[in-house]
Amino acid sequence: MTFSVTSPDAPVAATPPDAAQLLLVDDHRLLVETLQMSLSQAGLSVSVAPCGTFDEVLAEAAAVRPTLVVLDLDLQGAGYGYDLIGPLRKLGTEVVVLTGTTDRLDLARCLEAGALGVVSKAHGFGHVLEQIHTAAAGEPVTPVTVRTQLLADLSAHRRAADRRRAPFEALSARERDVLRQIVEGKQAAAIAKDSYVSVATVRTQIRSILLKLDVTSQVAAVALARQGGWFDTAEKVA
Repeated sequence: MTFSVTSPDAPVAATPPDAAQLLLVDDHRLLVETLQMSLSQAGLSVSVAPCGTFDEVLAEAAAVRPTLVVLDLDLQGAGYGYDLIGPLRKLGTEVVVLTGTTDRLDLARCLEAGALGVVSKAHGFGHVLEQIHTAAAGEPVTPVTVRTQLLADLSAHRRAADRRRAPFEALSARERDVLRQIVEGKQAAAIAKDSYVSVATVRTQIRSILLKLDVTSQVAAVALARQGGWFDTAEKVA
């Protein structure tokens, strides 16, 4: 996301230098250097973490022991910033997510994982600077009403996903394996050959799958699996 780095319109009140130790985790060098300079001028102690790998970020956090980590979500070398929230919180540091994403579910997952709040890059540098100062002072940056609604949206999303996947819970382990192969494009004969069973056995299993999923064709079963996210879940489990 394009982020305009300009000086804030009005100076931000300095935070006492012993109040917070900040660690910036962001691989956008211009942004992170400008943030470091501005926050340091306001009296904060600010370090910048190397973002080459996931482990590098955690090692720096363990060495610095910051009271607050300002974490970008889109870290090319270190992966998705969300995955760092839990480990950073275990080190005893608060985490504020600094991001350009507007995906409400992604934002909710960050809050659920333990982030103190979420700060949008879209609001400009002055707003970002002000919000970081607020977090460094131990104050919330995401209003309670916004936090509550984001988490409610995430909960509703999961309930809907569970409802879509519910029919697949009735399948046996063998039927799930057969369905997975159907989704991959295999025909009954190929499934039978790979499984060392007869084609008639596989066709019986397919009929059972269609009955349990309440569909009338293999095409419909595949569509239902993909729409419900079942196949993605099966891949992760495998």
